[in-house]
Amino acid sequence: MPLMGFQSLCDKNAVQIISKDKGNPQFHKGKNVKRAHVTHYKIDGNVIRTGSRCDFLLLNEDAQMAYLIELKGSDLVKAAEQLEATERVLNSELSKYDLQYRIVANKCRTQAIHSSAYRKYQMRWKGKLVQKTGYMEENI
Repeated sequence: MPLMGFQSLCDKNAVQIISKDKGNPQFHKGKNVKRAHVTHYKIDGNVIRTGSRCDFLLLNEDAQMAYLIELKGSDLVKAAEQLEATERVLNSELSKYDLQYRIVANKCRTQAIHSSAYRKYQMRWKGKLVQKTGYMEENI
């Protein structure tokens, strides 16, 4: 179900959905190859105006998949915390969805990827957390 009171950033059956902040090079591209019903929202400063939150939410309404997307400089732990905070705030709206967590960083240090704080999120979200540098493309 689309977020009540908020307008989707994309058409109902958009072929591709791009999550990108102005002035930052990193982006996430969701490819809607099955032409499913999708909705896309700017979370940071729009849906959630205060506190820690991720940048975008992409919903595949047909498959009941929700992609929480954070575009980040290099702090992977902070990015994971923002994804987690958004999940908590939107818990009731996202309860029917299979949650996926996406971090697209500008740069990542190997020690950050292997840090115990970041691994805690990888273990908790068991394969649902995907991190890439620069950009990420995936079929949604």
